[in-house]
Amino acid sequence: MTAEVAVVEVETPSQDEAMTTTKNVKLEMGSKASQLANALAIIIAAVIALCVGTVLADGTSVIKLKPVSQLPIATNPALKSEGVHYRLDELLGPTYGIGLHHDQAGYTWTQTGAQGTLRDILHELGTPVVAAAVPSVIATDGLKHPVPFLMCEELKMAGLAAMSLGFIAEVVAVLMVIFHVLALAGMLPAKIVKPAAGLIWLTLTAGFAIVILLAIGVYRATWTCQNAVVPSIKIYEHFDYNYGFYFAIVGFLSSLLVFTVMMVCTTMSGAAAAPTKVPVKVGGGVAVGIVLCAIASIIVFAANGGFAPPPAADPNVNPCEGQKPYHAGPSDKYFSNTDCVKDSITQTLEQAGGNVTKGYKGGLDAHSRVPITVPYSQTDLCPVNVHWHLGAEHLSVGEFDEHGKGPGYLNEMRTLHRQLGEAPMRQGFQCHHYKANDAKFTKAYNWKYCKKMEVGQTYEIHWPHSAAGACGTKWQYQTPFYDGVFCNDGIISIAPLNTFKKIGVQSQTFTVVNDEAYYNGDLFKGMLVDDVRGKDIAMYTGSTTGTSRDNNVCSRYTPITWQVDRKCTMISASSFDKLCKDMKENADSMSGDLYPHGSRTVVAHHLTANNQQSRK
Repeated sequence: MTAEVAVVEVETPSQDEAMTTTKNVKLEMGSKASQLANALAIIIAAVIALCVGTVLADGTSVIKLKPVSQLPIATNPALKSEGVHYRLDELLGPTYGIGLHHDQAGYTWTQTGAQGTLRDILHELGTPVVAAAVPSVIATDGLKHPVPFLMCEELKMAGLAAMSLGFIAEVVAVLMVIFHVLALAGMLPAKIVKPAAGLIWLTLTAGFAIVILLAIGVYRATWTCQNAVVPSIKIYEHFDYNYGFYFAIVGFLSSLLVFTVMMVCTTMSGAAAAPTKVPVKVGGGVAVGIVLCAIASIIVFAANGGFAPPPAADPNVNPCEGQKPYHAGPSDKYFSNTDCVKDSITQTLEQAGGNVTKGYKGGLDAHSRVPITVPYSQTDLCPVNVHWHLGAEHLSVGEFDEHGKGPGYLNEMRTLHRQLGEAPMRQGFQCHHYKANDAKFTKAYNWKYCKKMEVGQTYEIHWPHSAAGACGTKWQYQTPFYDGVFCNDGIISIAPLNTFKKIGVQSQTFTVVNDEAYYNGDLFKGMLVDDVRGKDIAMYTGSTTGTSRDNNVCSRYTPITWQVDRKCTMISASSFDKLCKDMKENADSMSGDLYPHGSRTVVAHHLTANNQQSRK
């Protein structure tokens, strides 16, 4: 039997055929890598176009005003006496912002508005007229874009440059979507795609880097403006970056990624790069780009004083001087005294000093306004002044009222004032301690520091407190007290109203005696608290006092919290003289408060708040 064996011939590919197969595989891999790179580029280019378009369309995309509490005064301090003393939120609105193309109101970098620049208007009309017209101009959006209006020419050019780069980025991103769609469809040869895409994406990456550097430089630089109202401005003091700046950073990173991917994953021949090296090369390229941009950003930041410590405040310059406000809005004279009632309608909020007798409630509805009911030492308020009034400005039945008594000083002073042609100092209520046959009420004291003081007389001491004071510094105490109360801007506001939460006054009434048994040397620090004093406290919201106000003319510095000791106690004349000594040694001159001030008439029932509370 014969066995048949089948022989199968196997063809072995030639060397040329093997090389061709390998080349085809590489080309196929290269084609897939190129397709993925182009797809990534299309997505990122489309997102960049969308984001840049959003930044250009939004008038607040680049910067927005800081919160009011963080805003400094932007206008020239030398013009405060002429009614020009504003933060940017008061001039532009609390939500104002600026975008690449236009501001929040829709005005571009070249629209001056208000019939000309501020410098032209000041030259034609003068500062007082312009200051008076500011509210009307703002109400009609007449300021338009503030940069050209203020003639900040270099800042305007920087803004126009950034806007131009934004438009260029928008156009390029749209063109790159089209370019990579054509490349993905195979309608562009590989030898053109790589160099063209690399060049354009590198340019786009550099453009975003320039925008970042420009944003840092503009934000940190000091810009000079050609006008007397806002002669210079530092953007970072008034504005925060908005999302446009962070979009620029993302745009840089995205463009850098696409550039690196195009350089690594595509070739002019269409072949694929070594797969194991792609992540390393892409990661390395992106890292190098980030480092270079970071170094450039640090250089720009440092060149504009970003790392320099803030200039030390001159210890000899009083930061609170002149801080007394006269306006709540531009030149509105809000804080001027006003008629209490007109046409039977109350024209202002609650007044002081009122009746603080326990159980008394005023007739003016304070609505939701509630006084501070804890000691000011438990709040962010600190004492910013101390002064006193001749007699009591408040009424506490049985303690200081119309039945109180004192020495004949008042009649003597009235006679002296008439002889000098001066208006007499108004005296308030007196306490019930005075006894004409007791030497401690009648024996003269040799006053060394206080002025126009008399033993046996009643005085009501006030300690104004404020959260906006220069608390903890040598400038904490100020005369006039308004400077101390409003020392730091951005803390006290009218809208929203927080004055009764941020401003308070302690009030305590004394009869002065010439007896060292009643000595206390701590009057400068605030209300005395012991077994009797500082215990029975009336708390309500009211206003500032003084003889320029009465029941016909009212104060607009309202509402503020009052904490009034209902008791009248005795204090030695030497205690007051020690107080005056402490005041004379204060950093700010308090010579205007070394003597008693006149007392306001006790506020009528219909002007006194109905929110009086007690603390024992």
